[in-house]
Amino acid sequence: MGGVPGSLVGDESVAPGRLPVQLRHPPRHCDRTVVQLRGELAADKAACVRRRLVRAFARAPDVMEVDLGKVTCLTPEVRALLLAAAAFARRSGARFVITRASPLSRRVLEELGMQRLLDAPLSPDP
Repeated sequence: MGGVPGSLVGDESVAPGRLPVQLRHPPRHCDRTVVQLRGELAADKAACVRRRLVRAFARAPDVMEVDLGKVTCLTPEVRALLLAAAAFARRSGARFVITRASPLSRRVLEELGMQRLLDAPLSPDP
């Protein structure tokens, strides 16, 4: 799979718009899936985040929500996964939203252009 320099996750490269695994687009069978992330999402946590996102997409949700309410740090590897997940959701017809992002996380994601892939504005932490 083609990668982007500096976006290495584990031993797999993450190209923008692609999750580093092959996913099929099953028929929709659940309304909303929420992935709650927490803590410092450093490079060593990227594989775990990737697994959680893949499992969530396997449920074929109409809406994929990623809750960042308890995240203290988003490293480039995890940011790349979120961008890839948002792009995958768009291609598969699911809505993708990020909720409860801290002001710092929100600013970083906005700078990456995440808003263009989301189906709801990046809103402030309640």
